[in-house]
Amino acid sequence: MAEGFGAGHSPRNDLDLLEFERILLRQRKNVSDGFQRIKEGTFSQSLKDSTGESSSYDQHSADLAAETFERGKDLGLKDGLEIDRAKIDHALDRIKRGTYGYCLSCGGLIPEGRLRAAPEAERCVRCAESQEVKPASRRPVEEEALRNFPPMGGIETLTDDVYTHGENVPAGPHRPRPR
Repeated sequence: MAEGFGAGHSPRNDLDLLEFERILLRQRKNVSDGFQRIKEGTFSQSLKDSTGESSSYDQHSADLAAETFERGKDLGLKDGLEIDRAKIDHALDRIKRGTYGYCLSCGGLIPEGRLRAAPEAERCVRCAESQEVKPASRRPVEEEALRNFPPMGGIETLTDDVYTHGENVPAGPHRPRPR
């Protein structure tokens, strides 16, 4: 449904909206501080400057790999913080519009306990769970190709059934096939 779904509702009077606004503003400051630290630390200098070398040609590949990994990690953290900041900003906007605490999908009330755990929550638990993307399988897709690969009739892998925990496991060359 549209983001303004709760617009027909009056602001929640069972919640202390000023308290939630303070919580969200504190979270926003923490996120902005973290974002600024990453920006000043990692992205304020080039890879060449951060390694202290004039050229990467004579650098050991492990040294460059470590620095590249750290930069990639910081970039991922920065992206996550930007997403968190946007969620917090949307929640603050919903407080101003009087739609905070209403599920954006079904329009129902988001329980106070959920809002205390995740003040930026946009959906009730039921709607949030229904929108989660669940993996179709926990096993790599290549294993299916190996199991059915002729002429051997399949290849048994050492990691079969590690993550199944009672799930229905497809028959393979090392398991009896149902008749």
